[in-house]
Amino acid sequence: MAESDKSPLGRMNRIDEILDEYELSIGLSKFTEKSIDDEAKKYLSMDRNQIEKLSIQECGEAALMLGGLSFHIQRCFNREMSRVNWADNLLKKTIAGEELQYRGSWESQYNQAVKNNDYANDLLKLKNYAKQRADRLTYLASSAKNMSDLYKNLQMAKAMK
Repeated sequence: MAESDKSPLGRMNRIDEILDEYELSIGLSKFTEKSIDDEAKKYLSMDRNQIEKLSIQECGEAALMLGGLSFHIQRCFNREMSRVNWADNLLKKTIAGEELQYRGSWESQYNQAVKNNDYANDLLKLKNYAKQRADRLTYLASSAKNMSDLYKNLQMAKAMK
């Protein structure tokens, strides 16, 4: 991406690059959108009978994979919420003062100002898209972690037999 790209999408991509560099600097692996593998999907879709037939080692593998999936989903959620917050803050700065030229409630004035500003409108689209993606991820990380714990507990129960 060219540094001179001042569009909302270009600026957001630059912020993402900076935050990706930060994550690498604190020891996290490089972020990839598609890091779930078929094994994790298999463990998520097993019914109770299939789960009970797993060996101690397979339960441990399932717990590890689903724990990793939980981390990945939480990281995706955090990434989207970071975009929402960035876009929201920049949107407020972009529109500041412009809303006063419109009539109605503050929210109506704000929405009219955004509607009549192409840059702000593009920011709002980015914000809404990121928010929709974050909403889809809400609670999924903890659900995957709960499944990981289920497999870990089953592993321990089988080991005690």
